[in-house]
Amino acid sequence: MRRALIALGAAAAGFGVAAAPAQADTVVIAGTDALVWEPSLVDIKPGDTVTWTFAGTTQYHNVWSASPNWSVQSPGGVPAPDFSYTFEAEGTYDFYCQVHPDTMRGTVRVAAAPPPPPPPPPPSAQPFGNDAGEPLTIESNVKLDKTRPRLSRLSARRAGKRAARVRFRVSEQSDVTVRFKRGKRTIKTAETSADGVGTIRVRGLRPGSYRILVRATDLAGNRAKSRTLRLNLR
Repeated sequence: MRRALIALGAAAAGFGVAAAPAQADTVVIAGTDALVWEPSLVDIKPGDTVTWTFAGTTQYHNVWSASPNWSVQSPGGVPAPDFSYTFEAEGTYDFYCQVHPDTMRGTVRVAAAPPPPPPPPPPSAQPFGNDAGEPLTIESNVKLDKTRPRLSRLSARRAGKRAARVRFRVSEQSDVTVRFKRGKRTIKTAETSADGVGTIRVRGLRPGSYRILVRATDLAGNRAKSRTLRLNLR
């Protein structure tokens, strides 16, 4: 028995132990309401995953591919859901936010060996602590937007037992809110995001007369003129 154990140990030493495969990593890129990605450039290896997150944002964001070597169009929102993509092939992959294409642009570089960091600038080119540069002005389609959205084609109808449906048309991507009121009291509130024709259904309404207040706010914070509907539920 002892000779058998020694022989097995020698065989194991001769063949060695297989090395564990390298584990894939996940890199996080955060979309911000400052209309930039943090960070805007990441270096990863094949098989790694990049996750774009939008926690705490109050503007509409998404992730769209900007180079021909890949194709993604993530769902947007306020805040947008997290979106992940695993990069299997080496290359340079550009992306941007479709709503803020001027400033929210980034790049994922995929290589088996990440490039070394650039050398520091010579002392003569390094800034001093009291250097003050010119302030940067961030321009975007959203910040330049000063036009209010327009609400039109509004209607309110009964939609089943103790329910109502409000239809509308909004001139641009906006958050639309409806409030069912009796006197000064708000009975029900509902909200949706729409661009063009939209519908909001509200349940749990008791029979009676309602005044319905409809509001729309676009991605830049411009608010449409409020519209009022009336509905009598029986």
